[in-house]
Amino acid sequence: MKLNEKIYYYRKRAKLSQEELAAQVGVSRQAVSKWELGDATPELDKLAALAKAFRVTADELLSEGEPEADGEKREERQTQEFSYQKERGRAAWGFLERMAHRYGWLAGVYVALSGLGTALVGILARFAFSRMFAMTVNDVMGELGGMLSDGWEVTVPSGWDGMFPGEIGGMTAGITRVGEVFVAIATAILVAGVIVTVAGVVLAVYLYNSGRKKD
Repeated sequence: MKLNEKIYYYRKRAKLSQEELAAQVGVSRQAVSKWELGDATPELDKLAALAKAFRVTADELLSEGEPEADGEKREERQTQEFSYQKERGRAAWGFLERMAHRYGWLAGVYVALSGLGTALVGILARFAFSRMFAMTVNDVMGELGGMLSDGWEVTVPSGWDGMFPGEIGGMTAGITRVGEVFVAIATAILVAGVIVTVAGVVLAVYLYNSGRKKD
C-alpha cells in the first residue's frame, strides 16, 4: 500500500476529517487532500506528526505492508507484554499470599529478614568499594616514596618531572569517579533492603493483628 493510501486509511480508522487531521498536523486541509491523492508528499516532521495523530510508528506509516497486519502485530505485541507483566505481578502476589496463609505473621518476618540481608549486602559493598577506590595522589606518591626508600630506582624521563604528578592526579581522579558509581549502586542496594525490611515488619504486624482478631 502506498503512502497516500495509508494516510487515507489511517485517517478513516482514526475517524478524523481532513480538517481535524490538518489541525493536528499543523497544515491546511488542502495539504492533507494532496497527500491522500498522491499529488504531494509530507515532509519528515509532518510524517512524525501524522504518525502521532494516527497512533502508529513512522515505520508503520512508511512500510509497504498492509496497515491491518501492522496494527494487528502491534496490538498483539502490546497485549502479550501486558499479559506477561500481569502474570509476573500475580505470581509475586500469589507467593506472598501462600506464605501468609501457610506461615501467618512469620511471612512478614521472612520478608523483613530478606530485606535485612539485602541491606547488609549493601552496607558491606559500600564499605568495600569505599576502601577499594579510596586512592589519592598522596597515596600514590607515598607508595613511590616507599619504593625509593626501599632502594627501588625510579627514573623519570627528561621533561616529565612537571607532568608526572598531574598524570597521576588524572588517573586517581578517574578511579575516584568509578568508585563513586560503585558506591552509589551499593547505596541503592542498601536503601532497597531497608525499604523491604520496613515493608516486612509492617506486613508481620498486620498479619499478627489479623490473626488475633480471627481468634
